[in-house]
Amino acid sequence: MKTLTFRLLTLLLSATFFMSCKTGDKDWGPDIYKPDNSFKVVGYLSGWSFDKIDQLEIDKLTYLDLAFANPDKDGRLVMDGGYDPRPIIEKGHAAGLKVFISLAGGGRPDTVIWKNLLLPENRIGFIENILKYVEEYSFDGVDVDIEGNLLPYTGPNYNPFVVELREALHSKGKGISAALGATHFHKNVHQEALDAYDFINVMVYDKTGVWRPDVIGPHSPYSFATDALKYWTVDLKIAPEKITLGVPFYGFDFTPPARYINYSEIIANDVSLAYADSTGMRYYNGIPTIVQKVKLARDSKLGGVMIWEIPCDANGDLSLLRAMDQTLKAGDCDVKTFFRDEDGDGYGNIAKPFQACSAPEGYVENMDDRDDTNPRIKK
Repeated sequence: MKTLTFRLLTLLLSATFFMSCKTGDKDWGPDIYKPDNSFKVVGYLSGWSFDKIDQLEIDKLTYLDLAFANPDKDGRLVMDGGYDPRPIIEKGHAAGLKVFISLAGGGRPDTVIWKNLLLPENRIGFIENILKYVEEYSFDGVDVDIEGNLLPYTGPNYNPFVVELREALHSKGKGISAALGATHFHKNVHQEALDAYDFINVMVYDKTGVWRPDVIGPHSPYSFATDALKYWTVDLKIAPEKITLGVPFYGFDFTPPARYINYSEIIANDVSLAYADSTGMRYYNGIPTIVQKVKLARDSKLGGVMIWEIPCDANGDLSLLRAMDQTLKAGDCDVKTFFRDEDGDGYGNIAKPFQACSAPEGYVENMDDRDDTNPRIKK
């Protein structure tokens, strides 16, 4: 009887240990996070675009990542630009989304602050501040977007920071994700950090850009997506369901001076460009490529897709987000693009596409109608 009691006590203590979130001297409490195995549609929204929230079809997302928050000199998180995230969080939650705060971001000037806060003697205090921020604003999790320009300054401290941040967040039922490169990332990122993330937003864009004006061409071709898929799932052996495939809603105009350009601006004066990936020295992803990437993510059993960033989209029928949503709702089939035929002449309106397995009522396969209000005016 004593032996049985001892064994039961040992098992109980062991179970308690493994359910506990403890790293070093800090016990964060039990892990109560519930994994999300759904197909995710993650959209990033930067603070300077908060005023566009009511123009966006955020109900077609499952996650909304607000970019970016960074620590001040005292280690307290502050939204870049001083924007108030509360109204956006409320609207995201009202739409049924999980809302994450994205930390750091590309092109960080505050490398000294980050380097100091990730040191072992400062790490716990910094994580406590992050947790306090997350709970104060009712975020559902944290997205770690420490990119290549900042990673070299983290030294050996990136991985323990990620592992302990996961434990702190999971003790509150909150999630943790990352934004990492398509086919490579800095050597300071180790397997323990990759394992700690609930899912990873793979940034499959910026193969070239304004910082490389001598390398003019596509920055996010379909081939880059297949290369990224191989790198993460075959070379790194990361489970496909842990990966969300990043797609851009912006492009690059290499006409001097080179600049970023929104998809909405590219198609503004020529709707036919919604079905291309380039025009002149402008390179982007149009509807067909976005649809093909969504199908790749779906057919490869990935964890979802990710967008940088949703305000770059066009409104209405030519929306890339709407095309993504229609593709996913079509299900497991050979999705095709159909076009609205409002005047019933058998010719479709190029400005009113719909992604489906077969033509919905009132839609046709061609997009050749020059005037869809007059059946006598055809191709």
